[in-house]
This record gives sequence, structure tokens and C-alpha cells, in this order.
Amino acid sequence: MWYMEKSDIHCLVCNHQFRQSDVEVIEEWELPICDPCIEDMCSFKVKYDGDIDLLEFLTQEIKGVKCPGCLGSAIELDGITYGNPVLGHGRCIECKKGWSLEIHISFV
Repeated sequence: MWYMEKSDIHCLVCNHQFRQSDVEVIEEWELPICDPCIEDMCSFKVKYDGDIDLLEFLTQEIKGVKCPGCLGSAIELDGITYGNPVLGHGRCIECKKGWSLEIHISFV
């Protein structure tokens, strides 16, 4: 039987209990948020109909998304890199951390 020591630290988003080995690699400045929750916070699916400029549309879609660095609703899109998925370059206006965002676009 495999035994993993659990810690008293839980994910701030989903309440998942971290293993002690996970806690040991969390930096002082990082919030205890598990990898699946960070991935959910940095990956988006949007439907785009082409009525407005793509960057303007994505800026509206991303505005107010929670920041994985401070949990404030303050992510703003600075720019994008075209590809599949589109990579968004976001920044939190509260904690000033930059984030890469995966944006999966469905054209309607």
C-alpha cells in the first residue's frame, strides 16, 4: 500500500487537500491553487461570430476573469498570438502578474 503524507493545506478554489510533497514546492508568493484549477482559470472556450474585431471581442470575453495569482477579478488581455488555440497574453491589474491564456475559438 502506498502512503502519501497529506498536509493541512487545501486548494483555495476546489478545496482539494495537497500532499506534503506538493506543499514543499509551492513558492512563498504563490497561492495554494491546484494545477487543474489553474488550468481551468487560464483556458477559455468562446464562440465568435465575426461582428467585431477579434482582439476587441476577446478582450471583452476575458475582462474580469479571476487571476490565479491573487484571485482578484482583474485579468486584462494585453494581446494575442494567433494559432490553434489562440494564446492570450493577460495581466492582472491588481497583482501585476502576467498570464498565458489558452483561448479556443468556435466560429459561428
